[in-house]
Amino acid sequence: MVALADLRLVVVTPETTLLDLPVTSIQFPLFDGQMGVLPGRAPAVGRLGAGELKYQSGEGERRYFVDGGFVQIKGSIVTLLTNRAIPVERIDVAAAQAEYDAAMAQLPTDDAGFERKQKSLDRARKLIALGRR
Repeated sequence: MVALADLRLVVVTPETTLLDLPVTSIQFPLFDGQMGVLPGRAPAVGRLGAGELKYQSGEGERRYFVDGGFVQIKGSIVTLLTNRAIPVERIDVAAAQAEYDAAMAQLPTDDAGFERKQKSLDRARKLIALGRR
């Protein structure tokens, strides 16, 4: 049974509901910065960015890489809908480096191409940084 002061974190990817557990605090990336959530937070909806999801539970701190999506905070339930979520300990730094190298090799010719390249570079940099911690 979740106490009223606790939060419930639900992380959903296209394949599965990855997490559904009680937590005491959550931090995650928005498209324009970081957001932290503690019990009693006002309702909110936001667009996720790529980066680190970190939460505290009775089992200690856990970290994931999340790759965009949306967040909804309603009551004590925080739901993240994301394209992918990878436990930090499972990040393949070599694969992330290959992703970075492939993005660097792109030669965009228009604004949309430059934006895609920048997003790919940003995502790969964050994966590499989290994987090396």
